[in-house]
Amino acid sequence: MGHRSSRVQPFSDSEQVHDLHHRDLGSNPSSSTAEKHLPHRPDEKKPERETDQLPISRLKRRKKKKGGDFNFFKSLSFRWKKESTKNKSSDQGEMMKDLETETSRRSTDDQKSLQSISRSVEVIDLLEEPPVHDAPVRLTAGETSPLCNQVNMRPEDDICCRYAIGRKLGQGGFGSVYEGTRLADGQKVAVKLVRKTENTEYISIPDLPEPLPKEVALTILANKGPAMDIIRLLDWQDQQDFYVMVLERFSHCMDVSDFVQRSGGSIDEKFARLIMWTATLAADACCRRGVYHGDIKLENLLIDLKKLDVKLIDFGCGDLLSESAYTSYSGTDLYCPPEYRTKGEFHGKPATVWSLGILLFRMLCGYFPDSFDFYRTNMNTWYKPGLTEECCELICSLLQQKPERRLDLDRIVHHKWF
Repeated sequence: MGHRSSRVQPFSDSEQVHDLHHRDLGSNPSSSTAEKHLPHRPDEKKPERETDQLPISRLKRRKKKKGGDFNFFKSLSFRWKKESTKNKSSDQGEMMKDLETETSRRSTDDQKSLQSISRSVEVIDLLEEPPVHDAPVRLTAGETSPLCNQVNMRPEDDICCRYAIGRKLGQGGFGSVYEGTRLADGQKVAVKLVRKTENTEYISIPDLPEPLPKEVALTILANKGPAMDIIRLLDWQDQQDFYVMVLERFSHCMDVSDFVQRSGGSIDEKFARLIMWTATLAADACCRRGVYHGDIKLENLLIDLKKLDVKLIDFGCGDLLSESAYTSYSGTDLYCPPEYRTKGEFHGKPATVWSLGILLFRMLCGYFPDSFDFYRTNMNTWYKPGLTEECCELICSLLQQKPERRLDLDRIVHHKWF
């Protein structure tokens, strides 16, 4: 788990619902910093993508770069574009075709906007700028992958050399993800390389004698039994300085954050219901298998644009599910449960329910909930024009300040909205 952030002083009951996301988790919070990091409703503050938020981790917070503020008028143009699109007679099916076509023919410049499949923290190159290819490398028996030269291992023993490594899909503070093709049968895969640090944790799980890197172990546990809604781990290897994970990959997919952004910043209930259903099933399956994912968010859900399948990915912020409270939080700040901010501890299942509520709110509204939204959800009076009563009721039941008042995780899919 990540380094525990500074705990704020407890509030009174009347104060708590007004300050859930306005208090900075650092040791010296300031109002200007809090405003910069909190996306508000478009008519109040500048909207901000969740990828701009750094997860709370063991790494010390880096100083934020100056400049690069979100263009407010650009955000308005997105909303105008969305409204004009709604007035046209084109249906969602045409939009999906356009998305699929656009995805298949992305240009080199567009690749820079791809969301990281690994942890979305400050970009640090793990392999000192390894070659990035526009297409998978063609290899024959006996040849080596470009990444084999980056590690201290014989080619025949290196897992990377069993795959043709293509372009980089994403990168974060701990890992880089590449396109890959398995040489034995041509299966498309994603190859994730994670640099080890002094804080890399190893844990033991049933049926495996040796301790494994925690992310690998949690992914294996989550894949126990049917795993239709969870990314499948196909292969892995623990090396001296890093470990490698080989994961399934789809030809026509993007993360849900990118999907929502390309849909105008928010999506309608039809698609939100599909994504929310899958995310809930995946989260519940993880908990039943003893895994707390810890970082359920838009970027950690992949959607296959052809089949509309959704997969939960990236267990790098997770932990073994515990009945006792966690005293450190390693997920993304904007999805942090309020009880951790006020008490310095939280439980896995209620925190998961909270993150699902933030996820649903963000997809439907196009921004993260602010203090007034939290006040209304806590009072069960929140609503948004255009959404059904059942949908608004579900959001209120998920975003309750007190964890004991939230809807149980295993009951979400039985809600009448679905």
